[in-house]
Amino acid sequence: MLQKEKLQEFYRSEYARSAKHRLNPSRKTNGYEQQILKLCKRIKREKKGRVNIGYLVYYHREINHLLLIATTKQNQKMIGLVYDEVLPCLMELDISMLSRPDKEELDEEFIQYAVSQQPKKICNKTLLELVMIYKDQRIRKKVAELVPSRPEMEFPESLEMKRKFILHIGPTNSGKTYHALERLKSARDGVYLGPLRLLALEVYEKMMEYGTPCTMLTGQECIEEPDSRVVASTIEMLDIDKFYDIAVIDEAQMITDTDRGHSWTRAILGIKAKEIHICMSPTAEAVVTHLIELCHDTWESNHYERKTPLVCERSAFIFPNDVKPGDALIVFSKKSVLDIAGRLEARGISSSVIYGSLPPEIRRKQMQLFNEGTNQVVVSTDAIGMGLNLPVQRIVFIETEKFDGIQQRKLVVSEIKQIAGRAGRFGVYDTGFVNAMGAEELGYIKSLYQAEEQPIEKVSLGFPQVLLNLPEPLDTILKTWHSVEAPAPFEKISIDEILYLYEKAEKNSARIDGFEDKHILYRMVTCPIDIKNPRVISLWLRYCETYTADRSLMKPNINQIRFDGIGKYETYYKQLELYYQFSERFGKEIDGQWLAKERERTELAIMKCLAKGKMEYISTCRYCGKRLPVGYGFNVCRQCRG
Repeated sequence: MLQKEKLQEFYRSEYARSAKHRLNPSRKTNGYEQQILKLCKRIKREKKGRVNIGYLVYYHREINHLLLIATTKQNQKMIGLVYDEVLPCLMELDISMLSRPDKEELDEEFIQYAVSQQPKKICNKTLLELVMIYKDQRIRKKVAELVPSRPEMEFPESLEMKRKFILHIGPTNSGKTYHALERLKSARDGVYLGPLRLLALEVYEKMMEYGTPCTMLTGQECIEEPDSRVVASTIEMLDIDKFYDIAVIDEAQMITDTDRGHSWTRAILGIKAKEIHICMSPTAEAVVTHLIELCHDTWESNHYERKTPLVCERSAFIFPNDVKPGDALIVFSKKSVLDIAGRLEARGISSSVIYGSLPPEIRRKQMQLFNEGTNQVVVSTDAIGMGLNLPVQRIVFIETEKFDGIQQRKLVVSEIKQIAGRAGRFGVYDTGFVNAMGAEELGYIKSLYQAEEQPIEKVSLGFPQVLLNLPEPLDTILKTWHSVEAPAPFEKISIDEILYLYEKAEKNSARIDGFEDKHILYRMVTCPIDIKNPRVISLWLRYCETYTADRSLMKPNINQIRFDGIGKYETYYKQLELYYQFSERFGKEIDGQWLAKERERTELAIMKCLAKGKMEYISTCRYCGKRLPVGYGFNVCRQCRG
């Protein structure tokens, strides 16, 4: 920190520069001497570190105004009082509001910046505000120096390869992924990259059927085959440093997703493969070809048409009277999925359920029951639209609104097409059908399911980890990087969840070994967990605090979850996943046998809950217990609401 004499000289010179302005003749100057004297007493009475920030801003501006009057009047006595008594006290109050790291910013470089880039701003802003502006600008400059202005420049080796892209473009049920996989099975060293563990498993099984040795690698597990020629994995698991001869990137329209889309961007810009097949909907064609052109690579397009017609039915669906085998009933929350499944069970109709928080292996088993005909229908959220291959003849939208994390809104064209397109699987049905519950809802679906989708205009851009070498705190680096606008068509990922976990860790930083190491901390806060589940968050925090204590992490204990039902087992399964992922990230020993046994036991418990007893999840009035209508938006019936 600067000597106080130099800082005081900065205050004097800046206020003197401001006082050279001409006073507005219309401004009243009567009683200014008394105002200066009162202000001097008031500032001296303020306690350091406890002054209200609003008052502090007021003091700066009022002193600036009164000094201007005194200078205009050439009142040397008042000018001297301001310089010799008022400003030193103001400076001390300013300093008292700074944290220790902020005080260290007060050096010659800061003074030069404030004088040249923020002239006279100390006359109407606090020192804290100026320090924050200075830190932000300095980090922005470092970010600009470390991160290339063009994202493709982060992958110089890929830029030199002259890669060839083959684009497979078409709607759902068009066979685009099939053609890409036909080429992949001939690879000597290939990779499949998709959005779901279930899709990676499906590709793994297909490759093995083709006689192509394949390894499956996801965030949850690794199934390794000897002499493997292909790796089937979720897209986040891409080894960016490895060279491949053939790569397949599936569901590339997800490149616009604010949470995960950056993994598709990274794969397209950075994968080291001679031949790259990208499967996507037509909406992503323009933006994906733009990325390829940025890399100066070559590409060719293959367009596919839907293999079975998709027909929107004329009469609105009536639940449960119109339920038929082969139906997929679509809602947009776990609660609604279980509610509908319970109502079907009450009528003797067996159903498979699919929703986001359901463990991948359970989803697969639920799909299997439907594929085999054991269960007659599927009740699902929009998770069904993510490339899951099911013999569905008809998609029925029980709901046409969803909560997107910010607000409850109507489905958009792309969402309707992605979900509705799952109807009429080729090779099983000649035609697919779409319907909705209620005439108004059917009219809405009918108006959009064949509408033209708007092309994707934004692609998600991930955080460059080279910035972890900066000396500033991780949250400051993240916020500054995110505030710098990326060049079109790039849009930076959401950092809300990362910052949420950072805040949790920061509150317990004294107990976290390595908190000051941003590389370690970044691995902690980017661990993919359900931040809405307090028991998962609690275990994550415990791992952050104890990961250096032993060669292995403490195992989750289901008996510590003090509630029953399917939610208990889903929470425990998420804790098991956290145990595996955190151990992998920090090189801890994993008890594989115990983990496999616990996963299997938990999966059986969840399957048991889903096999029978779904009726307990039917929505009922919280007061009288009366069963509520399907899609009813309240937890109290009309009669009890009065």
